[in-house]
Amino acid sequence: MSATVVFGFFVLANGDHVKTLRAGSSTATYHCVYETTIQCTSGVIFPAMLHVYSPFNDMALPDNTVAFVSTNHP
Repeated sequence: MSATVVFGFFVLANGDHVKTLRAGSSTATYHCVYETTIQCTSGVIFPAMLHVYSPFNDMALPDNTVAFVSTNHP
């Protein structure tokens, strides 16, 4: 079993507020999706998508917003 921990400052771009419906249900989840990049300690840079749960009436942040992100995936 492995785990992934990601944290740091990320520049957000092309934000979009998205509504997702659960399959077979009318329950909706809202989140903002942003394009960003991740740079590894080896110097390798690769593109990433950041999904942030948001209220239904929230707006995406403007391009070039810098956010501190801390997340883990067991």
